[in-house]
Amino acid sequence: MERNEFIKSLGLGVAMVCTGACFSACGKKSDAPEPSKPNGGGVPSGTTASVDLSTQLLTIGASLTVNSILFIRTAAGNTTTSFVATQAVCPHQGGALSFIQASNYIQCGLHSSRYSTSGSILAQPNDGGTTSALKVYPLTVSGNTLTATA
Repeated sequence: MERNEFIKSLGLGVAMVCTGACFSACGKKSDAPEPSKPNGGGVPSGTTASVDLSTQLLTIGASLTVNSILFIRTAAGNTTTSFVATQAVCPHQGGALSFIQASNYIQCGLHSSRYSTSGSILAQPNDGGTTSALKVYPLTVSGNTLTATA
């Protein structure tokens, strides 16, 4: 092999290696699956959480998180229509949700997504992403115990 042929073949080999590296950089970031959130950020089906109404959620607007379920008192009285129970984790990226009594909405502490107490979306996340409606769980009242079931 002459010197010119050697340099040409070496240059061709280097070009092929560089082209392969460029194509591999165009692939996905990772083959690992995204971590999933149960029930779209909600809690696993069948999960229950209870609140003692004689000591908790005493005033309208009070809220409390138990077992990843956010309880909110929306009206006077100890009937199921006086309360709401939603998932306590934002479906967007898993931020903690809290009830903002003064504005009567639920807000994510991570990207400020906002939801009504019925779970509907009032404002998308401020990071440009999108979210989905909150899971709202059925409630039962037995004596002074309020229970939500996912």
